[in-house]
Amino acid sequence: MPPSQQPISGSPADPKRHSSNDAVRPNGAPGKPLRILLVEDSPLLRSRLESMLSQYAAFKVTGLASAEAEAIEKLDSVSYDAIVVDVELRPGSGIGVIRAARARNRDKGDGNHVWIIVLTNYDLPTVRERCMAAGADHFLDKMREIDQLMPILLQIAGRKP
Repeated sequence: MPPSQQPISGSPADPKRHSSNDAVRPNGAPGKPLRILLVEDSPLLRSRLESMLSQYAAFKVTGLASAEAEAIEKLDSVSYDAIVVDVELRPGSGIGVIRAARARNRDKGDGNHVWIIVLTNYDLPTVRERCMAAGADHFLDKMREIDQLMPILLQIAGRKP
């Protein structure tokens, strides 16, 4: 498996011991929470993911979207360090969101990497390849790999200045 598809290794300290304004670095030092744009068209799953993320002081959901156009609009209207995106959106596609996010990140030229994690039911090699080619950092199957989402996000939060 290519490095860009492997989960980030490492085990950050427990983020729940800090206030909601703090995140946790791998060395246990507090910092700003990882700002997440959540793009999911299923209201039930979006609500569950938002609830899961809100349990960690290391994360702050700064935007929610259920369609491609809405998500692309949020790219310009909310602050985010990471995007968790579904591939199949009604209407639209998460791949369009990934491309738009990468284009905006390049345009800024500030050296800050926006992390993109695809969370999908369509774990097909062609879909994975298209997402990674568009600029995704991680590709997770909702049914088999959702348990990797929090460790990946915690590790990313530990890298954020």
